[in-house]
Amino acid sequence: MERISDANIIETIRKVVEAQLAPARVDRVDVAYDLDHDGDPLLRVRIVFEIDGDRLDPKAVRGLARHLREPLERIAVDDFPVFSFATVKEDRAAAA
Repeated sequence: MERISDANIIETIRKVVEAQLAPARVDRVDVAYDLDHDGDPLLRVRIVFEIDGDRLDPKAVRGLARHLREPLERIAVDDFPVFSFATVKEDRAAAA
């Protein structure tokens, strides 16, 4: 996996994620290039968030890839996004 440092890609993804997952607060979005089991390129998108309550809205999570397709195409990114999620608390615990 190769971590992406392209600010345009990260900011494009972050804007869509923030809009779709509101009222959750997005702390960080990490993006990396990877390959699926068939060798096709994909984007690994890790979203670190805070939320009041139990969990993210499942409908919003389910629709993220669909909402990202057009914004990614506008910046010439064709790789399919695959998401993982962690709360800020979980992220800090994993880093310790």
